[in-house]
This record gives sequence, C-alpha cells and structure tokens, in this order.
Amino acid sequence: MFGFFGSFAPVARQNNALDILVIHAKIWTDGHLMTANQLGVRDGKIVAIGSGLESRKAPSTLVIDANGHWVLPGIVDCHTHIVESCVKFAFGLKLESVTSKSEFQKKISDQAKLLPLGQWILGGGWSADRFHSKEPPSKAWIDAVSGDHPAALSRMDGHSILLNSAALKLSGITKDGPPDPDGGRIERDSITHEPTGILADRALIFVRTPQPSSADYDKALLLTIDEAHRQGVTTSGDIVRRPLDFVWRKYMERPDRNFRVAMFCRVTDVNSVRAVKNIPGIPGWFEPRGIKLFMDGSMGSRSAFMDDPYTTPLPSQPQDWHGLEYPGARNGAYKEMIDAAAEEQLQVVSHAIGDRSNHDILDLYSHVEGLKSRRFRVEHAQHLRPADIARFGELGVIPSMQPFHKSDDGPYVESVIGSVRAKSSYAFRSLLNSGAKLVFGSDFDVVTLNPWVGIATAVTGRISNGKVWMPEQNISLDQALSAYTCDAAYSMFMENEVGSLQPGHLADFIILDRALKPDGSNVSGAKPVRIFVGGKEVSVPIKK
Repeated sequence: MFGFFGSFAPVARQNNALDILVIHAKIWTDGHLMTANQLGVRDGKIVAIGSGLESRKAPSTLVIDANGHWVLPGIVDCHTHIVESCVKFAFGLKLESVTSKSEFQKKISDQAKLLPLGQWILGGGWSADRFHSKEPPSKAWIDAVSGDHPAALSRMDGHSILLNSAALKLSGITKDGPPDPDGGRIERDSITHEPTGILADRALIFVRTPQPSSADYDKALLLTIDEAHRQGVTTSGDIVRRPLDFVWRKYMERPDRNFRVAMFCRVTDVNSVRAVKNIPGIPGWFEPRGIKLFMDGSMGSRSAFMDDPYTTPLPSQPQDWHGLEYPGARNGAYKEMIDAAAEEQLQVVSHAIGDRSNHDILDLYSHVEGLKSRRFRVEHAQHLRPADIARFGELGVIPSMQPFHKSDDGPYVESVIGSVRAKSSYAFRSLLNSGAKLVFGSDFDVVTLNPWVGIATAVTGRISNGKVWMPEQNISLDQALSAYTCDAAYSMFMENEVGSLQPGHLADFIILDRALKPDGSNVSGAKPVRIFVGGKEVSVPIKK
C-alpha cells in the first residue's frame, strides 16, 4: 500500500495543483504509521499521499510543515449525545469536580443566588462514587440551599437525577405515588416512603423541567461543536430523541457547517422506527442511520441489569438487587422494533451495560437474517458473561465501547459487583480477539468529548485513581486509534468517506502537537493544533 501511494501521488493528476500540502508529517491511518511523509488535498478530498509532492505546489497552495508530528484522520466519535446535552453543557451547573456534601451544597447555593426567583437550577455531572463519603445525595442536601428554585441535577451517566422538594412537587411525586414505572425506580425512605429525591432510568419520565428554546439549542450546539473540534473530533454518531433531530437539520442548512453526523433516534414502537427512514439526510454531512434501544441502566446508578445481585447496592435498594431491565427487552416489543429496522435497512444500536442485558440483546440480534452485514451494535458492552465475549465475533455484532468509562468506573466496580465479574468487564482485548470490530466513542456528555484520555486508558489501563486496572485487557495504540477512526466510521457505514487518510476520501484530518508514543504515555495530553474538515481549516476559539 505504501508503494502504491508513493508512486501514485506524483503521477496522477500532475497538472492539478494542490490546495493543501502537508510536509514532514508522520501520517497515521488504518492501524499504522505510513512511510509516506506528505499529504495533498484538492477540492475537499485527499488526492495524494507519498513524497515528492512539491511538484504539485502552486502559489495558492497552503503548505503546512508538520515538524514530525502525527497527522491523523479526524476523530470519529461513534457514541455521543450532543444535541440532547448541548444546552446543559453550555449553560448548566457543572458538578463533575464535586467530592463532598459541603462542596455540593455550596455549588447549589451559589447558583441559586445568581438566578431570578423561581427559575430552575439545572445541570449535573455528580457521582457519589467520587464523594469522599460515598453517600448518595438527597433532597435533604439541597432543599435548604436552593431557596425558591426547583432543582434537577443529573448524575454523570444520565441514568439518575436528583430533585429537590420543589421539583418533586412540580413533578407530582409524593410519598403516595406515583408507583415505579416498569424499568424505573423512585428511591424512597424504607419507613416513611418519602421520595429521597433520586429517580433512576424510566422514572425520569416524571420530571417536568422547562424546555430550552430553539435559540438556546442553536447557540449551545455551536459551542459544543467548537469543543468537539478542539479535541480533534470531526464526526459523531449522535443519539437523539425525536423531535430534537430538528436541531441537527437546522444546523446542516448552514453554509459554514463543518461537522458530520450519523444520527440514531430513540424509538418507542414500530411506527417510530419506520419514521426514522423518512428523515431527510444530506449525503456526506447528515445521515439518519438507525435506531437506539435501551436494555438497562448504568453501573453508577446500580441499574445495569445483572445475572447475580449487586454485592453493594445503594442504601435504598434491596440486598438482592439485580438492577433494572427495560420492559421492551422481555415483552416482545424490542423484537418487533428490531425486525422493523432490519426491514427498513436501518442499523440498531442498543444500550446494554449489565451482563444479563448484554446476553439478552445478543439473543435478540441473533435471530435477524443477514445479521453480519447489518453492523448492529451493542453500546457500552461493559460487563459480560465470559461465554458471551466470543458471540460478538461469531455474530458480527459490533461492541461500541467508551474507554474512558473504565477510568471513571474502575475505582469502584469490584466493590459493586465483585472481583470475579469484574474480570470480564471492559474486555477490549478479549473482544478484539473474538474477531469483533471494536469501536470507541465518548458517551458525551457523560464524560468529556476528549478522545485522547479514553485512548490512553485503553492502552495503559490507568484509571482515575492513578492505578493500573485490568492490564490484561489493554490494547495497542494502533488498535485504540483504529477504534476511534476507521473502525468507528465502519460502524456507521461511513468508511468510504471518513476515518481514513487515502485518496478519494474527504479531507477530514488533524495535526497533533506531538508524535504519539506506542506505550500511550504521552497520549492523554495530546491536542490537535490544526483541524481540517472537507479541506477547510476549522478555527476554534480558545477556551476560557
């Protein structure tokens, strides 16, 4: 391949000057560094990779000296919630750094003083597993400091939310009801039955927060895309609840659009599955690709659905707690929706974190005709029965994982499900060995859009407490980068457009501030210094 590009580049279209010429580069693509050190772009596409491309330089050619730094395809983040979370990201109260009750309360108190009387306090990012005490927050924490403001503060994973008493009242939640919905839970005091303020998974349907305006979405989306570009992300697989797809469709009408999206819609029934097929797309920019299903909750909220009970459930959960299974997984509804998606040539991506939910979604997929060609995915695939790992490769199901979740969850997982089950968790290497095509995403805004911290975690096994955890599941730098570029593009049927640097592909590429080390030791701090989408340089405002 190297020889082909080297001989092809100077000969083909030799009378056509390049728009962009990158020199002195270490070019990485498709799982390896190339011997070529120059890249040429014309009319928004890569047209040459090799050496000696100076012969195609014209006075108008932009010549970039990469100074021996790495040039890579634009990062393809195949699992985001950009539209759903952009307003919270841009304007909400951020609680990711909170580690104590007093700090939590001060954040709420300070925000309450800034807002007009009665306005909601919105935001999130908290995790009790980061608190020194590990005590889950409750309405009692924030009632006294939130004043006359209703407050709704989501846990980092989006599967739990904390409401104060004012928000509970507005949402109609009291000690007398409503009952827990199937697949959801309202945490209550075991004696008084008063709600603690924590709602999990499908119980979030009761929360009545104000909806952002169209103008709020427009501004927040641009700020979030800036952040994606700042991290080198040029394409995402965005998961959207309808009718919020209008936010992307409106953005894609802009003449200065510079971000590509494959969209997966949350669906509730067969009719909503078929409706996805009718959403208009824009080739190369906006592709409604498929549907999203939920099998269970999350590990942090102890709502991931497990074969065996949690060793350490939350204080308000029973000792034999297995988590929450979404009803469609067992009542036949998901089978009907999966069949409808297959009939409409739509992809299916399904959230499954617990070992039981992963087993069940593989069973549901296994009955689909022509499964291997459909590129169905399991989102997260975090905790697996050992026997199910091989099934991903056998069935051709794509494990779509978020490596930075290993960093966040690693410090507490063994205390929650035990060391035995943890051994088949975050099974990056084992899944690759099964023959599965492992792909990576961030799960923004659960965690940062920054792919480099996730890549570093996958390569080094180093987690947020500084320890190396489960190094036997570490993968190589080339494998981790592939999961965030060419293989991620494959997982969305975009491999002929993005994710690789080769002639004919769209000129989406980044130049890093360094040459990456194979052991991953300098990866987490990597930053792109120049970003190109379709051969046009993206100017990203400096983050304040």
